[in-house]
Amino acid sequence: MLISLTAHYALRAVNYLVTSGYDQWHLVKDVAEVTDIPAPYLARIMSTLAKRGILKSRTGMGGGFSIGENNLKYNLFEVVANFDKIDENTECLFGFSSCCKDKKCSMHNAWNDIKDRLINILQSTSLLDLKHIYKDFDWNQERE
Repeated sequence: MLISLTAHYALRAVNYLVTSGYDQWHLVKDVAEVTDIPAPYLARIMSTLAKRGILKSRTGMGGGFSIGENNLKYNLFEVVANFDKIDENTECLFGFSSCCKDKKCSMHNAWNDIKDRLINILQSTSLLDLKHIYKDFDWNQERE
């Protein structure tokens, strides 16, 4: 597919952090519970995002992960790019290894258009946009 499960989880976790208090500190176990992501897997994802500067991390009492107002400038493509290189993805929809510019499958152009549109959406959607677009999203209702 276009993005891996890891990138999908990263987007879900970042969305949660943004919409439930981007300037607050969140424990991995709490984020994992609400977002339905395995905690050890999520810890690695969030650590990677913190090392890349998208998240802030703090250890000790009152620690965890946060986004912080300055980090709302990042876009979703920058989050995904830490795990996937979708702009370099040459995967064929049908799984043909020989599908390329010279010998295209029947869905080559349409599939490339979909990939290009996804990249455009991810690049043009900032974390600040998520804060405004999904401000009324109820994470508790999602889990029911």
